[in-house]
Amino acid sequence: MADIEDGKLERAKAFGATHVVNSRAVDPVEAVRGITGGGADHVFDFVGARPVTAQGMQMLGKGGGLYLIGVSAMDAGVDVSALVALSNSQRVQGVYMGSSNLKKDVPYYASMYLQGRMNLDDLVSKQIGLADIDAGYESLKDGSIARVVITDFA
Repeated sequence: MADIEDGKLERAKAFGATHVVNSRAVDPVEAVRGITGGGADHVFDFVGARPVTAQGMQMLGKGGGLYLIGVSAMDAGVDVSALVALSNSQRVQGVYMGSSNLKKDVPYYASMYLQGRMNLDDLVSKQIGLADIDAGYESLKDGSIARVVITDFA
């Protein structure tokens, strides 16, 4: 995982990441290509900012896929060299709502959670009421906050 926030990198390790890269400290493309021995099979872009998406594309190895999940601006995007994509069999794919089959996947994930096989509790950093939504959004600027969940709708 690559990020600029040490808190998020530590959380990724707690959830099983084998390698983390602080992209403020090192070139993330070089680091990922070094860790993977030439390029990643899968890169997930949760940020959606052009420079980050371009780095994701550069991190790919032969046959790799870049998955666009986050969008930070209406003009977010990536330039793709057709020659590089063709010669390396690389692809870019959009992912909306996890590209899930909700009828199948939600019961499966709920079952895994109830069996203790999926840790969702530690993903939630803060629970708020609907009336506190502005403060909830503001708290997301803090790198130590993973998710804010509305649990009180009154």
